[in-house]
Amino acid sequence: MSHSHYSLKRIGITGGIGSGKSTLSSCLARLGYPVFDADHLLTRVVQQPSVQNQLTALLGVNAFESDANGHKTYNRAWVREQVFADAQKRTALEGIVHPAIFGEFDAICKALEQVAGGVWVFYEAALIFESRRESHFDAIVSVCAEEKARRERLELHRRLSPENVSAIIAAQVTDRERRAKSNFLIENSGSKVELADSALELVNSLRQFFHPKSR
Repeated sequence: MSHSHYSLKRIGITGGIGSGKSTLSSCLARLGYPVFDADHLLTRVVQQPSVQNQLTALLGVNAFESDANGHKTYNRAWVREQVFADAQKRTALEGIVHPAIFGEFDAICKALEQVAGGVWVFYEAALIFESRRESHFDAIVSVCAEEKARRERLELHRRLSPENVSAIIAAQVTDRERRAKSNFLIENSGSKVELADSALELVNSLRQFFHPKSR
């Protein structure tokens, strides 16, 4: 990927479930940076007829709910239940939605580059390493937190059972692997105020990373 001063920079934000990557993304958005979330892009790509057809072929008609006007809504909770205990089906699902989501993000970046040149664009997704998409980014930031803290957040805020949390954690790469593959690490064991401070430090580090001062 080009690292010229004037090209758009794509920065991936990843981390295990409950690590706080969404909170970091919110901090960056408040600082004025464009931040895109893979989950939000999913709601857009599942409206594409080709994606709907593939998902229906894989999972059946219950993958979508139709209203009186024939508008289809992705039945995400139901889909999650179907693939939760079926690794083969989950892999097939990811093989449909991940390329579509990255295609959408790619189109957004190209449109932004036309009007904004060297803007930084952040992309938040849990499965950047798992889907082998790290080469799509100019830099990757991983948010790490101790598993005990992550479990407490998930059980408190998302009301996930300990069994669900264990299964999700098992399906994701370890923090050790994230640390080895990332350009920047954010340790999120403290408060949201501390994470906001980390976001500012990250911006300064990225500036140095992309535009190192000539010596």
